[in-house]
Amino acid sequence: MTEIPEHLLKRSRDAKRALGLDVPAEAGAAPAEASAQSANAPAVAAPTTGAPVPIPASEPPPPEPPKSEWVANAESRKKIPYWVMPVLLFLPVWLIMYVGTLEEPTRSEGVLYEGGEVYAENCASCHGAAGGGGVGPAFNNGAVIETFSNFEDQVAWIVHGTQGYLDAGRETYGDTERALGGSGANMPNFGEPLEAAEILWATFYERIELSGHGEDLAFAEALFAAYDHGELELPEHFAEGIDGDFEAEIEELLAGIRAELTESEEVAAG
Repeated sequence: MTEIPEHLLKRSRDAKRALGLDVPAEAGAAPAEASAQSANAPAVAAPTTGAPVPIPASEPPPPEPPKSEWVANAESRKKIPYWVMPVLLFLPVWLIMYVGTLEEPTRSEGVLYEGGEVYAENCASCHGAAGGGGVGPAFNNGAVIETFSNFEDQVAWIVHGTQGYLDAGRETYGDTERALGGSGANMPNFGEPLEAAEILWATFYERIELSGHGEDLAFAEALFAAYDHGELELPEHFAEGIDGDFEAEIEELLAGIRAELTESEEVAAG
């Protein structure tokens, strides 16, 4: 076998190295140095023996933006206790149950109650259930007091009505001198169907409750108490004419009650 000359082998190894090919080392010789790294190859850090690799410190987080005043106040405000919400949810149910146990208060005595009963049965059909008017004139907003400043004059009108005033030669009635029949309807005569006491209580009801004249309340209650205790005797009916015996029978007692009320008010005022 022909032996290749040494200078040719060396030339062949040099050519391979130039091309970046691995070339086995010559027998007995030191291993050849590794070829230079390519310029595009990434750099590799040299390994350390046993020492931990330090982790680079991260930057601290940015500070939180300042809270607005209303947010700070809301967060610092005392929170509603947890037990409040169930109570609030149950409250409407409890209110309905409670209201259902209440009874509507009833007033079954007194001058205004008695007068309201008489008014509802005999007067409301013409003057309205609440005195707002209808076939007859309205009683609200002081209308009754404007027409009859005197209690006795209103009683006489209720007792005798339009026909009684015509029979007495009158053409008008009341302080405002309203024409008889001017509203298109005549006032009935209640002196016969109603008792004297019923007419008195209905008159007070119209003046106080419907027309709002509270100044008559003390007088009405005193008159009702005198009648209820037997101190005031009334005829069964007011049947005389408008200038008849009506005032003569009760005027003295009415004047006495008014005088006592006036004296009591003066004493209370000091």
